[in-house]
Amino acid sequence: MPGLLGFLTKNPRPPDAEQRLSTMLDCMLHESFYTHGVHAVPEMGLYVGWVSQRDSYADCNPIVNAARDVVMLFAGEHFDHASTSDDRRPRPGDARELMALYERKGDSFLLDLNGWFAGVLVDTKRQRAVLFNDRFGMHRIFYAETADALVFASEAKSVLAVVPQCRRLNPTAVGQLLTFGSVFGGATLFTDLQVLPPGSSWQLTRGGASKKTYFDIATWEQQPRRDAPAFYPALKQNLSRILPAYYRAHKNTAISLTGGLDTRIIVAGRPPLETPTPCYTYGGLYRDCYDVRTAAKVAAVAQQPYQVIPLGRDFFDNFAGYAERTVWLTDGYLDICGAHELYFSQRARNISPVRITGNYGSEVLRSHSTFRGGLPSSEVFAADLLPHCQRALATVAELRAGHEVTFSALHEVPCHLYGKLAIAQTQLHVRSPYMDNELVALVYAAPPDVRKTREFSLRLIGDLNPALAPIETDMGYSTEGSQLLAQPRRFYRYLTFKAEWYYNLGMTPALSRVEGLIRPFEPLFLGVHKIDHYRVWFRDYLRNYVRETLSSTATITQPYVRPNAVAKLVDAPRLTGPDVNAINRLITLAIIHKRLVDWSPEPPQRAASEAVAAGAWNG
Repeated sequence: MPGLLGFLTKNPRPPDAEQRLSTMLDCMLHESFYTHGVHAVPEMGLYVGWVSQRDSYADCNPIVNAARDVVMLFAGEHFDHASTSDDRRPRPGDARELMALYERKGDSFLLDLNGWFAGVLVDTKRQRAVLFNDRFGMHRIFYAETADALVFASEAKSVLAVVPQCRRLNPTAVGQLLTFGSVFGGATLFTDLQVLPPGSSWQLTRGGASKKTYFDIATWEQQPRRDAPAFYPALKQNLSRILPAYYRAHKNTAISLTGGLDTRIIVAGRPPLETPTPCYTYGGLYRDCYDVRTAAKVAAVAQQPYQVIPLGRDFFDNFAGYAERTVWLTDGYLDICGAHELYFSQRARNISPVRITGNYGSEVLRSHSTFRGGLPSSEVFAADLLPHCQRALATVAELRAGHEVTFSALHEVPCHLYGKLAIAQTQLHVRSPYMDNELVALVYAAPPDVRKTREFSLRLIGDLNPALAPIETDMGYSTEGSQLLAQPRRFYRYLTFKAEWYYNLGMTPALSRVEGLIRPFEPLFLGVHKIDHYRVWFRDYLRNYVRETLSSTATITQPYVRPNAVAKLVDAPRLTGPDVNAINRLITLAIIHKRLVDWSPEPPQRAASEAVAAGAWNG
């Protein structure tokens, strides 16, 4: 995805600096709509580059002050609510506005930044640089420290390309990946490769890095709680204040609209704009799910254009490519069962390069968690991996023991949900108001029970746009009409939701034995709620892909795998939910080994080499 890359070296003017930087840059040039460049300050031992999406907030690098003694490279976005009027969208700015902020406030300007970002600020007058990121760590910076350099980049592969000793899997992280499908607790998939902590402002000089932070989450954790009558007006005022900034863009924004509460709140709080805001929903293969049906009603009442982005059969025809590219683009943090996210994001870009999403609303506003795990099959994976998986369960238990909002904002969203965000960001500028600094800070003051219900979310919709309140959510909730009469509809939708889940990843061995009896009834429930059905897809459309990939030498010779068990999985007459999880993890690990571990980067392509040659190489 777009971001930063570079290294700080202790060697004066290393002869391979240009080649090293070009190799790193080449690893991040994934799309034709990316812009890129480099900047070097040899006297400081600093060599950096950037990749941006064209016409984005950060598509103005390098940012240079009038005296030409300060240069900033920026990735991501900053949302300034102070510049938002109540009734008109202001002309969108870009990252050049941050230079004035730095010159006015010095390093404390970082406390004013709001969004998902990373940056490098080079102050030649003070002979130092600052490497920084957002306070949640949503924009990742991977780094490795070698004998002569600190190497960093927004994508792990960019560091792995020039620090080959890191191209080994970290058993602790593999245990987390197999147990929870994600990596957390400060670990990365690769040995000796680390992630910049949230809210970092590392001071870089020729002597090395002074590792500092500019924000401490305890500042928010120590706030006094508000009671419910005081908290709700503050929440409503906060959302009304922050939402306009998320609609600002050089090009029109679009909303990925679902049938749930969180995107409905975003539509309800839409400011008056001169142009419409396109809305779209990702559609499934079998029918219009409740997300599609509900979202269409919401868009119609809000008088915004709407369309469905369907999952086509071409996805299955090209699945091998989508799967491998998904794992590669996300550095292994999204598995092959997330390949449809790449497919949809590519098509969403044709509507708008900016996607406003309701993602993370349920985690932040309502303490909903998808951070669920389970030990992988001991029949498929090697026994020496089990202690790492058990340690993963203990680590999550320790994280949950802390502040509940901190668990959501610093662990679940930026770590557990990172893979889906990373793949979307390769194609789109993704925005979610639910990770806004001001909103998250306010939620820390919520009464203990407020986040356990959907009451305030439903009230927000009714207060921000009463016309949207009567429309039921995908699960049948609204504040209008008889709640008693709504109970049967909610119960029916719950039953169909559970039926669909049990027929997918919830399929047990006992249930699989009667699948032949259930299969004729698939049309009654398949695709009613979900758009991804990998157990059914592995059974039908992707059967040959699964058999061929699992049978390959690269898969069965992995160090974490029991080869005989894989052979049994290939020949299994029926697929259960645990089988699908095992297949997913096995093939994902095989791709990680192929593309990121047993990988030797090719010489930089012409585009990267020319970027270095044409960049501000002399500072």
